[in-house]
Amino acid sequence: MRRDRFVDYLREQLQAAGHPDITSIDTYAVDKGVTDLRITCTDGRVISLHTTRLSPPGGDNFAEPEPIVTK
Repeated sequence: MRRDRFVDYLREQLQAAGHPDITSIDTYAVDKGVTDLRITCTDGRVISLHTTRLSPPGGDNFAEPEPIVTK
């Protein structure tokens, strides 16, 4: 799963969990063109995630669409 799709998936899962201590899930700029999730809690705590990726052996050709594999 490519990084951007994983970040979207993670956001959906966190929102669907409906945890009472999470007040908001926003995005913030990590680098030029790269955003990640920032979770704000009811006690004022802010958790800024920094999601990374690892390409498979031989690399990942981003010029081609991501092959979606399900099991």
